[in-house]
Amino acid sequence: MAGVRKSLLLVLGLLVGCGKSAPAPGKAVAIENVCNEEDGARVRLTGHLRYPRGLMSFCSTIGGKQTCDLSLYVGPEKPADFNVMRPRTGPEPLHARLSVPVGDAPGEMADLPKKFSASDVVLHLTDKGKASDGTRVTIDGKLSVIPGSTPKSCFVNVEWASPG
Repeated sequence: MAGVRKSLLLVLGLLVGCGKSAPAPGKAVAIENVCNEEDGARVRLTGHLRYPRGLMSFCSTIGGKQTCDLSLYVGPEKPADFNVMRPRTGPEPLHARLSVPVGDAPGEMADLPKKFSASDVVLHLTDKGKASDGTRVTIDGKLSVIPGSTPKSCFVNVEWASPG
């Protein structure tokens, strides 16, 4: 009986240990300055979540883990969708590129169907909250600076998300 009890406690401990817990907060950085941080830095950004409709927007699976590209914009205004027939005439609104894992934990997003709209974009937040396209959120993650890019380019590998 004692052996069964120990086994049950071990299984329960493993189940509790498998839950995703909040990482230490990253360094608070303004979206417009994030690419000036060092590669690998842990950062914290606050802005408006968007799925960028463009030539380089997609979801991919690398090493068995699926991620999708999202963006975090300074302002709440919806940016114009990419249109090859009508190129943008002004600068791109200030934003940070995000690489978001697909899953159910805070900082992960719901899997997107083959055909989807902005309303299908759902980012899981703390306390079982959810953010959709345009929602103000706070993101914690690890910065990846693209070497040799001019102007400097980067993206944040999202680890955690909470209401902004």
